[in-house]
Amino acid sequence: MSQNQAAPMPASDCDVMAAVDRGDAGEQLVIAELCREEAYVTMSTEATVTVDEWR
Repeated sequence: MSQNQAAPMPASDCDVMAAVDRGDAGEQLVIAELCREEAYVTMSTEATVTVDEWR
């Protein structure tokens, strides 16, 4: 079974981006909404995320 890259599907004029932040406390998934050249962090979790789960 092949996997396709997820494409951003903005619900408005904003772009949504996701990234994995690797810090001292482990990996953290951060989702940001970019509107008018400003970044708004809309959700983050302190749960450890395995990068392979998101590929």
